[in-house]
Amino acid sequence: MNGGKITSAIAATIIKMAILVIAVIAIYRLAVSAYDFGYRVFAEPAMSSEPGVTINVSITDDMNSRDVGKLLEGKGLIRDANLFFVQELVSEYKDKVQPGEYELTTAMTVEEMLAVLSEGYTEETTTEAEMESEVESEVETE
Repeated sequence: MNGGKITSAIAATIIKMAILVIAVIAIYRLAVSAYDFGYRVFAEPAMSSEPGVTINVSITDDMNSRDVGKLLEGKGLIRDANLFFVQELVSEYKDKVQPGEYELTTAMTVEEMLAVLSEGYTEETTTEAEMESEVESEVETE
């Protein structure tokens, strides 16, 4: 009887150790994947070296950044649409992509592509010209 208790205790310990090992491996793989994704957000290289292949892209009014990422991935300009979405979220070009026709190359990084796609963006705040106009009108009234 005593031998049966020892055997079941050993079996329970082996099962607990196996579960622990599996959990550690899963956490390690998840951490490596998260680190790799985070690193790629800021260091993803271009698809090819200079001069690259020029590809025409058409962005429409109804496209959000996920749609733009899928389009760019489908055209072979980027590797991962989800990565593009995160890169756009953390960049200075967040919500600034403008509709239009663009020429992009496979030698461009995502940052460079976002700069081109955001080229026509204008803030809806007061521009320098409007500020100068206001200053001039204030001077004239004095």
